[in-house]
Amino acid sequence: MITSVIFDMDGLLFNTEPLYFECYKKAAGEKGLTFPEELFEACVGISQTDAARLIRHHFGPDFDTQALHARTYAHFEKYLQDGGPIHFRPGAKEAVEFFHRRGLKLALASSNITRWAEHFLKVGGIRHYFMAVTTSNDVTHPKPDPEVYLVSAKKLGADVSQCLVFEDSVAGATAAISAGMRTCVVPQLRQPDTFVRQNAFKIYKSLEDIYPDMDELLS
Repeated sequence: MITSVIFDMDGLLFNTEPLYFECYKKAAGEKGLTFPEELFEACVGISQTDAARLIRHHFGPDFDTQALHARTYAHFEKYLQDGGPIHFRPGAKEAVEFFHRRGLKLALASSNITRWAEHFLKVGGIRHYFMAVTTSNDVTHPKPDPEVYLVSAKKLGADVSQCLVFEDSVAGATAAISAGMRTCVVPQLRQPDTFVRQNAFKIYKSLEDIYPDMDELLS
């Protein structure tokens, strides 16, 4: 029986990925470099450490990834301070409200930092729907490790078998599946790999498409 729903944030609830990409491009541009889209896509949903490894592989082993990340975050902080908008993904707010109306416990499980996650939820007007928020600040092992989902379930007081997860990234979906949770995938930048396709409960084009399956799943 499903009692709890856990949502990823970036690329699933909010359309933040294009904003991060622009900030990476600006930071790289300050060094006279081009940050390619395929590199950004490879970094989505994974830890900063793993992303740094990919970035060094692209730019060279001596590339200062720490400085790049610092400038990227500075650009994004300025975007937020300037009141830059954060947009929902199609159907995201409605999906959160749907599960809340059905009486399920909701949690957020994000690879982002707590400060930004709380900001997005509040600006989006949906913070009050979530009983728990778990981010990279709360775990030792980032996605695709299942820790963030196991911690989220513990916060909700739910068994993993009672949790339904919505994810967009390969790393995030792998984490949720590995945690033993029923996992729905709504890809944005990268299509699911073989492991995710074989083990996900369902793959959707949009959160707007989930409802035909939900009534039966939650009954």
